[in-house]
Amino acid sequence: MKLDNKIEISIFDFFKYGKFDYIKLGQTKEWILNNFPDPDTQSKYKWGDIWQYGNIEFTFSENKLVLIFSDKFDNFNGGDNLLIDNWILDEKDLSLIHILKILNENNIDYKKKTFNTDNIKVTLESGVTLCFYNLDEVENTNINNYKMIAFEFTL
Repeated sequence: MKLDNKIEISIFDFFKYGKFDYIKLGQTKEWILNNFPDPDTQSKYKWGDIWQYGNIEFTFSENKLVLIFSDKFDNFNGGDNLLIDNWILDEKDLSLIHILKILNENNIDYKKKTFNTDNIKVTLESGVTLCFYNLDEVENTNINNYKMIAFEFTL
């Protein structure tokens, strides 16, 4: 759908409430095309489709939205049709300790889980998951220094 103005998306509201305008997981591609701006790009794969809005990806399986994802935080944006209030994604420090501090200051509850020794996932009360990784790839690195490398919101 072509719109005259960009749709405003708040990363704070997305992280705290799972609110991404009127988009909900499980909606069909047809519904989204009729009620939301057109994506910047669309890619087809055997297992489904990916639509990109700037740095944000919508992943579809069997014509239903199953994932909202990003792993590109440099110059984070919503492309041609979304105006993003980046909130913490504008922070220079995306370390685990810094992000957890901001979540706590904003009363956003979460569960932290460590996978292997170099991967941590923080699942927010909204269902959005923040992914942290040991980018230094040095054993015994303080996990508080792991960097946020992605977010995902999935069924």
